Amino acid sequence: MLNDYSCLGGGDVKAFSFVHASDLHMGYVQYGLEARREDFDQAFRELVDKTIELKPDFMIIAGDLFHSARPSNATLENAVRNFNRLREVGIPVLTVDGSHDSAPNVVTGSIMNPLDSAGLIYHLPRHEGACWRKQGCCYVYGVPNFRTRRRTEELLPAFMEQNKPSPEPDLFNILVFHMALDLPNVKPSYIEAEASPEIMPEGFQYYAGGHIHEAFEGRFKDGLLVYSGCVETVDYEEARNRKGFYHVQVDENGVAHLNFIEFESSRKFII
Repeated sequence: MLNDYSCLGGGDVKAFSFVHASDLHMGYVQYGLEARREDFDQAFRELVDKTIELKPDFMIIAGDLFHSARPSNATLENAVRNFNRLREVGIPVLTVDGSHDSAPNVVTGSIMNPLDSAGLIYHLPRHEGACWRKQGCCYVYGVPNFRTRRRTEELLPAFMEQNKPSPEPDLFNILVFHMALDLPNVKPSYIEAEASPEIMPEGFQYYAGGHIHEAFEGRFKDGLLVYSGCVETVDYEEARNRKGFYHVQVDENGVAHLNFIEFESSRKFII
């Protein structure tokens, strides 16, 4: 399904495209079954296969790449091998922390850091200004996940003070985050809200969200709020949700054309 959105700002840019995915939860041994861990790993391989076919300028992963901060060696090898495939064809991968793949202590830390150091991903919150630019096209800014609403509303403003969001009027501006915004039409009742929508900075044309496991797209501030959903069934309540990711094409007028790419390999649940 292809939907078109015109946003304030972001006009007169070079046309480009990107993939927006989140909540891969690689390494999840659901129900104690090794077969389910393999399902989640296979979903990531399918994401990479389809991304290479689409030939976007870059990929965004909006958190929870892994189900834990210490994935198994088999899952880590799968991630490294497939990130290498993207690197070989020149598709950068921009990431932020999720609530699962970053541990709440400094000893374990984030599994994303060594992947960033190896040049397999570009972990936005770890870099100066928490941002990445593609000349003439876009500015991408990413924030960490702070796990709870109290911590988010305390620590996110401090993070943005140190790494000031600087959307540029002549570019298409993207903000990447992993949290459930307190919006009743977006957030399922069984998920706790982690932040008020007012905490999100202005000036972005595309707010690339993770954490909510159902795909959503709609107007937000002067741009779009998009949750890509998850790629496999993490909880039984999500069994009916479509699984996949967004391929976003931005034309020279700053109009975003959103196409949800549905996965073919996700295991069907009996409901």
